Amino acid sequence: MQRLRLQRFAMALATYALVILATFLATRLGLGEMNGAQWATYIGFALFGNGIFSVLFYTNANLRFSDPSLTREQIVYSSLWGMIVLYFLPEARPIVLMFYLPAFSFGMLGLTRRQFFGVEACVLLFYAALLGLEYFQYGQGFNIQYQLFLFILFGILLTWFAFFGGFVSDLKRRLRLQKEKIKMEMEERKIAQIEKEKLIVELKHALRKVKTLSGLLPICASCKKIRDDQGYWNQIESYIQIRSNAEFSHSICPDCAKKLYPDIEIYNEDE
Repeated sequence: MQRLRLQRFAMALATYALVILATFLATRLGLGEMNGAQWATYIGFALFGNGIFSVLFYTNANLRFSDPSLTREQIVYSSLWGMIVLYFLPEARPIVLMFYLPAFSFGMLGLTRRQFFGVEACVLLFYAALLGLEYFQYGQGFNIQYQLFLFILFGILLTWFAFFGGFVSDLKRRLRLQKEKIKMEMEERKIAQIEKEKLIVELKHALRKVKTLSGLLPICASCKKIRDDQGYWNQIESYIQIRSNAEFSHSICPDCAKKLYPDIEIYNEDE
């Protein structure tokens, strides 16, 4: 699972690189200018933030967070980082605002709808703070109608993205739960099948030990010996013991005791 998180983080790094490249192309196309110090600040903040995330991932410190993927934290930081280029390139602001969508798309991998709206609130708060700074900085030169239009349009876009992203994330979560439920049911069925097969084996083993006597037994009317299939006459005890699990314990009944041992009182008269 940690390997998958590292792959997602690598995708995020690639997105940073693409945004920086798009910013460079915007300046080359005349949509604003950035001096060396501004470029250093812009790229430096990207390296600083992602350096911290890299340490967290490669030292497994991210596992201490409730969301080990750090999806929400990465989106919030990238949104804050994006405010730098929004401030340095006001002429390209409509295009730069579109750069936020790739960052928000990562939220579909793990954010709930509530978390999406929380991230959206943070981004709009950053944006509102930037507009407030520009208003106090430029005064009458600040085109408040145009900037409010961009702010509202951006808010609507992020709200739709939060709804859609939350829906996708919730659908993914339900599918995962359904998959886990099916997997659990399959494991239970597998265990039940193993127990069933084990019980069948035990029953077969027990049946092999069971010996029964059936049919017509030729028995002597006088001595009570039984004739076996080979024609030999066997004592009734030995015949039954061979063909069953029964065991005999010899004693003498009261009638035979009187007949064989009349002088010995083995049983009381009342018995």
